[in-house]
Amino acid sequence: MSNFKICFLLVIIMVYSSHAHAHAHAYSDSQVVADGLAIDLMETLDLTFQVIPEYDETENVLAGWNGDEFQYFVAFSKLPAGWLNAEKWISGFIRDIHAASETGSYNLLDKGNYKSNGKFDLNYIEISFIPKGEQETRKQLVHFITDHKNSYLAFATPTSDNGANVLQSEVISILKTSHLPTSNIIPLVIKNEDKYIGIWNGQYVDKDDKVVQVIFELKADLTFARKDSIEGKQDSVNSGGFFISNNKISWTYLYGKPTNQESRTKETNTISSFSGDTMILILDNSNIEIVLKKES
Repeated sequence: MSNFKICFLLVIIMVYSSHAHAHAHAYSDSQVVADGLAIDLMETLDLTFQVIPEYDETENVLAGWNGDEFQYFVAFSKLPAGWLNAEKWISGFIRDIHAASETGSYNLLDKGNYKSNGKFDLNYIEISFIPKGEQETRKQLVHFITDHKNSYLAFATPTSDNGANVLQSEVISILKTSHLPTSNIIPLVIKNEDKYIGIWNGQYVDKDDKVVQVIFELKADLTFARKDSIEGKQDSVNSGGFFISNNKISWTYLYGKPTNQESRTKETNTISSFSGDTMILILDNSNIEIVLKKES
């Protein structure tokens, strides 16, 4: 499975004011960017590890600057156990990008592989495409990073024309420093979504007074699978990506049976209550409340 959260959020047009960088500076320290993965923040580049509110209000990303110009950001995530094959993951990611892009707009700009100083193997692709429903071409550099015990993703997205020009050279130079964390470097903040990972069951009564049974599987790679049954008969199966911010779950639907992409592509639900094994969602488009129980 690919990391749909990043795939979805890369289409956001970043408008970020320079005051966020005013109190930041370049570091020469090591920084944990995912559980089990650290990088060096080199003095030769102007880098910060910080929250970018337009991207996520709780998750730190690596930000690249040129003075007060915000040039690019890199978001990191750890893949679930067992994802060790770079070629397999990249093939699946390319398939997903094709599905989420305007027909014929996807282009593979470059690809390659190298080894970090910390003996991680890195495979990358640099791509451009036009998201469905848009006209502007997007660019992204995607890395699959592994030490053959654990694997990670690094999604680098330019936020300016200058950032697009330096994206590959600077990000590769950063990721060449990838290494295992040591005890004296800054620990990673837990991802907002971690406590929600699992299988959730619930039901609600729809506008036609029919009982709808819903099963969500929220996965560690920030993808989901969903099955809906109406009055005991399977109605639809969907999958895609999700992220959680400010007590809201944002869903991006990429696949569906029956095919219903025009009617369901993006959706936001409010988390009105969460207690570990019970979650109450409010469907924002109808104010319907779903009580979900987590499978043990």
